[in-house]
Amino acid sequence: MEIAARAVLVLDTLIVTYLLVFFGLNFWFLFLSSRRVRRLLLRDQVRPPIRDRASPFLPPLTLLVPAYNEEVTCEDSVRSLLRLDYPAYEVIICNDGSKDRTVEVLKAAFGFVRTDVNYHPVLATAPVRGLYLATCPLPPNVMRLVLIDKANGGKADALNAAINAAEGVYVSSMDADSVLEPDALLRAMQTVADDPSRVVAIGTQVGLSNGSIIEKGEVKDLRLPGTWIARFQVAEYMRSFTQGRTALGTINSLLILSGVFALLRRDLVVASGGFLTKHVRGRLIEEYCGAGAHTVCEDMEVVVRLHRYLLDRGRQGTVTFLPHPAAWTEAPEVYRDLGKQRGRWYRGLLEVLWYHRAMMFRRRYGRIGMFSLPYQLCFEAAAPVLETAGYVMVPLTIALGLLSVGHALAFLCLAAALNVLLTTLSVMLSVRGAGREHGLFAYRRMRDIVALVFAGFVSNFGYRQYLVWWQLKGLRDFLKGRKDWDKFARKGFANTAAR
Repeated sequence: MEIAARAVLVLDTLIVTYLLVFFGLNFWFLFLSSRRVRRLLLRDQVRPPIRDRASPFLPPLTLLVPAYNEEVTCEDSVRSLLRLDYPAYEVIICNDGSKDRTVEVLKAAFGFVRTDVNYHPVLATAPVRGLYLATCPLPPNVMRLVLIDKANGGKADALNAAINAAEGVYVSSMDADSVLEPDALLRAMQTVADDPSRVVAIGTQVGLSNGSIIEKGEVKDLRLPGTWIARFQVAEYMRSFTQGRTALGTINSLLILSGVFALLRRDLVVASGGFLTKHVRGRLIEEYCGAGAHTVCEDMEVVVRLHRYLLDRGRQGTVTFLPHPAAWTEAPEVYRDLGKQRGRWYRGLLEVLWYHRAMMFRRRYGRIGMFSLPYQLCFEAAAPVLETAGYVMVPLTIALGLLSVGHALAFLCLAAALNVLLTTLSVMLSVRGAGREHGLFAYRRMRDIVALVFAGFVSNFGYRQYLVWWQLKGLRDFLKGRKDWDKFARKGFANTAAR
């Protein structure tokens, strides 16, 4: 019993130390992100993105749109892309073997006809069945609208096929069911205009469209979702993006750019091997990830590999993040769908950490090897396991007489209070902009802001534990080598108006 008590005491000490470090880092992140948000909001007043549209430093872009069973949302999404305010860009849609009417809907909407399109298969993909060019009138700043029809190979495979036909200097990673703000490209490329030689990738905040009024592919009225499961996710996204990724971007330690929307240097993506799929071959891919490697978290893996590729060659590169919500997507409102999504995300995180474990704790990889990857390992990958261990250890410590019930409750309340405080401050930073009248998100009704803060509080009791359960299932699937995508059905933007 004495040995067991000592072991429990050691584990308790480790858990408490872990929590102190976690909360300390997150409050530091909040400080960094608040400074960044404040600076960007002030810059918007002095130099709004619209003023950069004539900048000679803005290169042509290619928007890559992978589509799989997107007949409900694909037309609205593509129409939103054709309304973007940017000097010169092209849109390449890649149908990844959809089993619904995605191709037929796109052909009818944009007049796609089969034709010869410059396609250079530098990245191996599943077989391409046809190349199509739109015949409908396009805005003068849209260079071309292309549709690639190919056999199913996954989102990353579709992105690689679209890159093979791309001509832009930067390419996007995005979803066919996402909607972009009209100034999304101008805002994202402001960082390139400021430092064109160093920026290799740009990420932006992702907002959830559930409950909002969306007309013709544009968010007309931002409203809070009617369901609490969606509200939990809104608060969760604000903490993840506004607090976490904004802070990591300020110290060039960002490893994850959302697959909903991000921009990457095309030449570097190709040079480093493209998005990771089972079809991609090459010495670099096999050296870094192993033969036949592929992942369900291609958006994170390609960013980590870009960091690794550049650092191995002693080259400088910056992955930046803009906290403004430039892209909108639909969150799952069915608990099982949400669980599958989070289980897949967690499984993908474990895959990426495993593939690039050689970077961990190595000085040659700078902040990425010494801070970013260890942070992901300790505070993202290990979090659900340690949280579950904490739920077991507290009652066990009480049972062994090492901790009184009162002290245990005080500890749990303190941990929950700190977590709620971080979420509340992240929400307020998102909607108020570090004390400014207009923040990043245009929630105009005070009751929406109050509901978000309340959602951040309530999510700690049941919702959080539910996600931990699915993350543990993701760990099991990772250990079994499972690679399924588990895509959930969308309602469509036409149905996202407030109910």
